[in-house]
Amino acid sequence: MPDKMQALVVTRPGGPEVLQVREVDLPRLRDETDVLVQVKATGINPADWQNRKNGAVYDSEGSSTAGPTILGIDGVGVVVGVGREVTNVKLGDEVWYVDGGYAGNPGSYAQYKVVRADYVTPKPKTIDFADAAALPVVALTAWEAVFEKARVSQDDHVLVHGGAGGLGHIAIQYLASLKARVAATVSSEAKAELVRGLGADLVINYRTENVEEALYAWRGAPGANVVFDFVGQANFAASFDHTAAYGRLVNTVVSDWPAGGNGTAEWKNLDISFVNIGLPQITRNHEQRLRQTAVLKQIADLVDRGGLRAHIDRIVSFAGVGEAQRALEAGETMGRPVLLI
Repeated sequence: MPDKMQALVVTRPGGPEVLQVREVDLPRLRDETDVLVQVKATGINPADWQNRKNGAVYDSEGSSTAGPTILGIDGVGVVVGVGREVTNVKLGDEVWYVDGGYAGNPGSYAQYKVVRADYVTPKPKTIDFADAAALPVVALTAWEAVFEKARVSQDDHVLVHGGAGGLGHIAIQYLASLKARVAATVSSEAKAELVRGLGADLVINYRTENVEEALYAWRGAPGANVVFDFVGQANFAASFDHTAAYGRLVNTVVSDWPAGGNGTAEWKNLDISFVNIGLPQITRNHEQRLRQTAVLKQIADLVDRGGLRAHIDRIVSFAGVGEAQRALEAGETMGRPVLLI
């Protein structure tokens, strides 16, 4: 095993230009419950560019001065080191996980990553490392949104904002499996074609169509029973109007409340909820992290049964991460960008 490895690091807040490839120390097992993973690929997630842009974010036991931050909050790879107390995986196992990406807990923009064994689970057997890396964060987030927060039922009319994005295109597949009726907003015909192929019944180009009018024509009544806001910012406030009375609105992006307050939501008796899958890591909530790892195992099983797939927007090396993050922030990507180590 080498003493050093290559990693893409961030030393200060800023744009894509602050990303640097460096030789750093190979991580060592912290205790006997850890595993060392040789990272094969990792998703490029919104949290990565947000952490890069806004400055190092660190968990409750981490240090903001522990050295350069290695981004990458999920990954897939091969177990090459195992602590003596580990029983759930062995050397050579192909695994995936959601872990790290903050100062104090290095992420997966690197050749090797140490993870507590409790938080890894076998990757899907039927897909390669790049396809697998496109899934953990978005599949877990969309799972919590669809199955745990929104409680979607068969024949619910559901609107997915950002249908061709990383979260949206996964959520549409979950919703199709529930036999919900799915509408999705997109910004181009290429994105419309993608979401139609995944099971969307109605595609709304928000740049050329009025979303509320399209929903009324589709459902025969105002709004959708369930709205997933995977876009955030001004779209969150607009989503109050897109949700039917007694409906459910689920948001995954930090956003301002409507300028006029919550009157529309109160009048329509809306159930509004939020998903932040990073919270268990930041707060060191072991029980919730075990729950998330169990969901990742269910997702792997779903993939292997042919019930879920990721659309890959692009596969890049370290040199291409900055541009991929820029495109992701600008909303130019379809599906998932992936970093192949």
